[in-house]
Amino acid sequence: MADFSLKSSVTLVFGRQGSGKTSFVFRYLANILSEQAANPEPAACVFIFDWKLEAAQRLGVTPCGTAAQCEAALATRLVVFNPFVMFQAEPGKDLPEKRAFRWFCQWVFAVCQRGEGKKVLLADEMSMYVDKLSAQMPYEVQLIARQSRTVNLGLVLSTQFPKDFPPELRKSVTEWVCFNTNDPADLDAVRPYFSGVDQVAELPTGEFIAFNRDSRAELRGRLF
Repeated sequence: MADFSLKSSVTLVFGRQGSGKTSFVFRYLANILSEQAANPEPAACVFIFDWKLEAAQRLGVTPCGTAAQCEAALATRLVVFNPFVMFQAEPGKDLPEKRAFRWFCQWVFAVCQRGEGKKVLLADEMSMYVDKLSAQMPYEVQLIARQSRTVNLGLVLSTQFPKDFPPELRKSVTEWVCFNTNDPADLDAVRPYFSGVDQVAELPTGEFIAFNRDSRAELRGRLF
């Protein structure tokens, strides 16, 4: 059952290549799945759209390639989906990763309606398989962007180029995790939501600034 009292949780991690953003994302995943005392409410399940085939290797798991395998992986609390088993290039159709992401969004949303607890969907460089203009966002992606909070689903998105994210998604971000970039267009894309974003142009590798739009809190941290 949908719960409209829950708050949205959309985190966008961005930074140039090698800045530390990918390390941050995988450390974050390890923390939210941990059942140690330091994490009193571990995630019920994490869903990863592994279009670069990187997450499975980093996490040391076998990726899921079919709907049945995704269902079976729910018991492990980690579903890493390789889109290129169910979806291949076909003449006259969208790229397989685009079709796969629409399917995965719809499947994840349906799964999250079945059970309680916090869930998280991770997607890297979504602009590679979602059109930049929000008016062209497929229904399944709009469903995730607009209604994920109702099923206690948080989104963790990462990118080198926040300017390439659909405006509708940028407006939905509740927390920005900013690693180094000095691209003026990327800074311009973030500035309406985090006025202090220009600081990140001077950040050393491995250092980040996190900004929570709800609390207006700003946190500076370092990975390495």
